[in-house]
Parts: sequence; structure tokens; C-alpha cells
Amino acid sequence: MAASTSCTNCGARLPTDTRFCPECGVRVMSGEGATAVEEVPPEETGSVPVHTVAAEPHYFGVAPPLALFGLAVGALVLAVVLLVAGKTIIGALLLVAAGIFAALFVAASRRLPDNAVARISRHAGHTVRDRTGFAVEAVSVHSTTRREVFRLRHEIAELAASRAEAARALGEAVYGGADDEAETARNRMGELDRAIAEKENEMTRVAAAANERIQQAQLQIQATAIVEPPNVPEPMPAPSEPPQPVTIPEPGPVPSEPPTPVPSPDPLPDPSPPQPEQPS
Repeated sequence: MAASTSCTNCGARLPTDTRFCPECGVRVMSGEGATAVEEVPPEETGSVPVHTVAAEPHYFGVAPPLALFGLAVGALVLAVVLLVAGKTIIGALLLVAAGIFAALFVAASRRLPDNAVARISRHAGHTVRDRTGFAVEAVSVHSTTRREVFRLRHEIAELAASRAEAARALGEAVYGGADDEAETARNRMGELDRAIAEKENEMTRVAAAANERIQQAQLQIQATAIVEPPNVPEPMPAPSEPPQPVTIPEPGPVPSEPPTPVPSPDPLPDPSPPQPEQPS
């Protein structure tokens, strides 16, 4: 039978291996491995400096990505040199080795944490991939454009030879006085001139399309630049005239009735002079 102790809080008897009192639920400090809970000192309740130590993992059996990347680039360059020199078998084997090293480099970069070596390796890999893609696109565009321009120049040369033959026929017809043949030769020369002009325009369009494709490929490998808009001040509104007080006319006197003319009495007739009396 296991010995029992008493709870320091309620005095109940406790088994030896228990951690909590079955009566009051207080943690029992029993055994050597028990965790001691202590109150935090009042002077440490505020902000306390924390020292963090990060452990760097060490991977065994994984080659560094930078070394794999260097091996891949070296094998690729050596393979190109050997292929140009005519050693096809060795060049092909080095190309396969470069592909294997590149695959191992990608796998190692994904497994390793995001450190400086992994970041530099990934950045170098992306740069080489973008540059290689641009080089392939440029070579493809130049080869395609060269073939198209060569074909158009050959067709223009044939049309020019036909035009020269038509001009010779026109000269003979005019010299011989054959008007119908001369008119036919003139029409033929006009058709050939229009065909030559169309071929030249098509050559210009091919060159413009090739330049556009190369510019698009260059934009894909250029770093994205953030251009801040210029600080152009907004135009201020034109100042308006300050409000003027409304002019209120002063009240004028009430107009009086216009004066009417005073009626003058009609003049009386002048008295006639006295007449002399007649003698009786």
C-alpha cells in the first residue's frame, strides 16, 4: 500500500504519486521531477530583454547549390566548345552531365533553407535561364528573318529580270510600229512594278516584325524598374474677384405733379371811342 501525505491547503490525505488534491484541486509539490511554480517578482513584470539564439541546421550528404551550379555551367561551356570543335560524342555527354548538375542544383536549392548561398544560386540560375531564352529567341528570329529576306530578294530579282524583258519587248514594238504589242508590254511592265513594290513592302514588314520580337525578348530579361511619376503641381484655379457689396439706391423724393399753366382770362374788347353827337 502506498504511503500518503496531507494536502497543505485543505489537509486531506493524498496518495504519493498524485499531482493534484482530489478535494480542493491544488497542485501538490511531490516528487523530485515536479515543476515549481513561483510568483513573478514585481520588478520583472515590465519589459524584459530577451536574447534569442537561432540554431543553424547542418545538412549532411547534400552538395552546396553553388558548387552544383558551377559544375553545370562549366559542363555546358565545355560541351559547346567540344561540339563546335567537332567532338560530338564527348560534347553530348557533357551536355547530359550539365543537365544532371542543373537538376541537382534545383533540388538542392529547394531543400536548403533560404540563406545567402541559396539566394545567390537561384538568382544566378534565373539569370542564366533568362539569358539563354533570349539568346535562343534572338537566334531563331535572325535565322527566320534571314530566310524570309533571302526569299523575297530572290523573287524581286526574278521580277526585275521579267521587267527588263518586258522593257525590251516594248522597245522593239515601238520601233516596229506595233501599237498593240507596245500597249501589252506597257501593261506588263506596270504589273511587274506593282509586284516589285509589294515585295519590298513585305520585306520591310518582316524586318519590323523581327525587331519587335527581339525587343519583346529584351523586355522579359530586363529588371523591373519603378518609375515615380513627376511631382507636377496641380494648376491652381484662377482667382475670382472678391464679392462686392450690393449698391442700394437711396430713396428719392416722391415726384410732384407737374405745374399746370395758370388760365389767363380772355381779353375784353377795347372800348370804342365816343362818337360826336349829331346836330339836330
